[in-house]
Amino acid sequence: MHFGVVVAVLYCVQFSRDLGESEVERIARMILEQPFYDLTTEEEYASIEAALAEESWERDLSWQPHDEPSVRDFLRRLLEHLDALRPWQEPPFRALGLDRWEEYKRGTLLAHVRLDLPGRDPMHARLRAVPGDEHELRALVLRLRSGDEVALVAPPFPDDDAVLMAVRPHRPAATVIEAFLTHTAYPRERVSPAARRWWKGRSGGTLPPGVHPLRD
Repeated sequence: MHFGVVVAVLYCVQFSRDLGESEVERIARMILEQPFYDLTTEEEYASIEAALAEESWERDLSWQPHDEPSVRDFLRRLLEHLDALRPWQEPPFRALGLDRWEEYKRGTLLAHVRLDLPGRDPMHARLRAVPGDEHELRALVLRLRSGDEVALVAPPFPDDDAVLMAVRPHRPAATVIEAFLTHTAYPRERVSPAARRWWKGRSGGTLPPGVHPLRD
């Protein structure tokens, strides 16, 4: 994976004529705020460091305009800039795996989430099919900068809406919902605490099939 991070960086600078300090700062902020492959900052840093340790890169990088010495110099300066920004803050959110999926299906229902089209909704675009789920549900498990962990769960059909779930122990529902809104920048009008049962039109606040929340 370590060279994959370098390739991701190169995609981000392939149209940049100059790999100067402004580009170093831009990519550093991207690494800190929008991690590649949902890696931690330490993992991204280590991947770039490992790539620089290779004596030669036997990969076809002809698709991008910068020669290897220029790229290596850029990456060294990028690591130096990241070092200068320590201690690193957690990114606003980071996707986790689905290892605890069964717990989330039977967790705490926090809110109903009205999804937008995937092209306009970054959370919707990140939803992935749950392997082996009999209902073909889609899900996204997130760790928020606040430390809260939540799951967005949706049926297989793009037009259906989702629910926001948590696993005990967790902070009060209203606090976790607020953290989700803050760190994902999700539109507030699309998220409604479950207890309000505000949907009388599209879905009535129904649950995706197979999701059985705990009863308080």
